[in-house]
Order: sequence, then C-alpha cells, then structure tokens
Amino acid sequence: MGDFATLSLEGSGLARQPRVPPDKRAKGYADRFDATTLWLDAVWTGHEVVLVCPRLNTLRAPVSRAAFALDGRPVRARLRRYYRHTLIALKAPVRPDRVSVRIGDWVGETGVHGPQTAGFAGLNVLMTLSKDNDPAWVEDWARFHVRHHGAQACLFVDNGSAEYGPEAIRPALERAGLSRSVILSTPLRYGPRGKPPFVNAELFLQTGVMNVLRLRFLKQARAVLNCDIDELVMTPGRTVFDLAAGSSRGFVQFPGRWVHPAPGSQGWSWHARHTHADSPARPCPSKWCIVPEGPLGRLQWRPHELEGLPLPWRFRADGAWFYHCRAITNGWKSQSRTEVNENTVPDEALTAALDAAEMPHRAG
Repeated sequence: MGDFATLSLEGSGLARQPRVPPDKRAKGYADRFDATTLWLDAVWTGHEVVLVCPRLNTLRAPVSRAAFALDGRPVRARLRRYYRHTLIALKAPVRPDRVSVRIGDWVGETGVHGPQTAGFAGLNVLMTLSKDNDPAWVEDWARFHVRHHGAQACLFVDNGSAEYGPEAIRPALERAGLSRSVILSTPLRYGPRGKPPFVNAELFLQTGVMNVLRLRFLKQARAVLNCDIDELVMTPGRTVFDLAAGSSRGFVQFPGRWVHPAPGSQGWSWHARHTHADSPARPCPSKWCIVPEGPLGRLQWRPHELEGLPLPWRFRADGAWFYHCRAITNGWKSQSRTEVNENTVPDEALTAALDAAEMPHRAG
C-alpha cells in the first residue's frame, strides 16, 4: 500500500482544474498544480473511513455522483469542503481492507490505513514536511527542540527528495536525541504559488498531509508542534508543549520573525549562524502547538492556523515566538533567500538559545 494509500485519476479522463483565475497564477502554475490526485490517503478512524483529498474544485460534481464501496459493499459518501482540502467520509463500524470508487466506467481502488496512534500516545511530537533538506539541518532543528522543549518524537514526511531521502534523515533524527521517529514519503506535487489574494490557495499537499497525520497517528499525542526545518520555536522559561497542554483550549499560536546570518557571511548557512534579526523586525505568519485530544481537536489543521477557529487572536501565547532562518533553504521556495541581508542587528536571545542547544553544526 505504501506510506500513503493514494489514488490517482490517471486513465479516468478526469482532471482537477484550478479555481485561481488565470491572471492570478504565477509562472509555471500548471506544472506545479496537482490535477490528478483524488485522495492522498484513506484512514479508518474507528467509525468511518476518511479520504483526505486535495480540494476537489471542478471534480466536486463527478465525485458527488460517484459510487463508493468498502470491500465491495456500497456505502454512502459525505463530502466536507475546506479551504485547501476535501474530506470524504464513508461510514464503517469495522475496518475495511479496501476502498473503491466508480465514476462512469472508471474504477479506482486503494487500501485503507488503520489508526497508528499508540506509538505517539502521551508524547511531545514534532511534525514537518520536508524536501531535500540537508540531514545536518534536520539534526540541528530536531536537537534544538529536544533541548529547549523536550520533544520526544517526530513525524517527518519527505516530499519526494532526490538527494536526501528517508535513509539519510533517519540517522539525523536519532542523533538529535528523539526517542521515536516515523518517516513517510510522498512524491505528490507541493503546489503552485498564486498572486494576491490567491498566494497559497492551491498549495494542497501540506494541508492534506497534516490532516492525514492528525487522523492516522496523532490523536493520542500529548501535544503536537507544527514546525518547519527552518524554524526554531522560543518560549523562554517553559516548553511549547507545556504551554499548549496548560492552556484552557489545548492550543496556542505564536508569531514568527525572520533571522539571518551575520552581514558579510559566506558559505554554508547552518541554523547556528543565524544570529541577526531584521531592524525593524520583519514578521512572518504564525505557527502553532495543539493537544489533539483537547477541545479544539476536531478542527482541521492548516500550516498557520486551525480552519474555522473563531477569533484566533485569543490563542496567541504571550512570550512565545519562532525564529525563521532565512538561509536554511535548498531553493525549492525561493533562491533569493540565500542572499545575506545587510540591514540586521544581533539578536542576543537567539544567540543564547543556539549556544544552549549545543548544535553540532556551527562552522562553514
């Protein structure tokens, strides 16, 4: 079945079309757009099979008319549409082995994953999606969150890396001191960037992956930190996991700020070389930590927020933020991020945190 029970529409004659207007699509939009994935994964939750799909867009009508079956038994489908993904729920009191769909003359089928929550029960978990990030970066990122936050486990999803696949990443996570790591792989397209106001509208993969992990692995985790490889979370005097676990709603958000290597720096950019911040500070979208079994556990996960969360500003934690390391990039987002910013000032709190984490990769 593979790491994900993914169903492609190849051969069906169907294809998802963008909902972003042509004049709001950046160059190369079609090449990065996922037109053919019907569902990313099929997960049995204990009472239903949930198909986690990229947002259906123009596929909504044919999928609404489609015939679904579990182990050959017809079953009614309920569609739930969100900003960047769609869930298809199929009632199933007993876990089936297979799920199938018939649209016209075409039939597609995959296996169904059962819950795999026991391995993360009660743990502080890091969650991330990564593509070809250097194992040294991965080790330093994980070590920082082990030392400062008591991270115990990591769910790491590799997005079709050509150079640094799971076999290179697993030892890096072990060296960082994590007690448990699960590495999954998917080759699906990350998604295209649009132009305002559609910049992130069809970045389907990350949102889909996060909600698969939520349903399949993380329901019993103590707390889950959503954090990219180029991000280092700061909650001085406490851990981010304790902050979420101790909050009334089991959820906290915190803003980010860009940081850079020192002016004039050259060569390879480790996290530990990011000692300078913009002056004035340049913010970036928030990240979050959640208790999956808490009061907000049923909400959908997105990279910077929970979908449908009312008055999200109420959940911003005091004295919590993350550093976004500008030069930790392999260029899959923007080559301009490798340029050293000269208009920066030293950040003493960041330098102290980097020193305290005893990250091994400091030169270069």
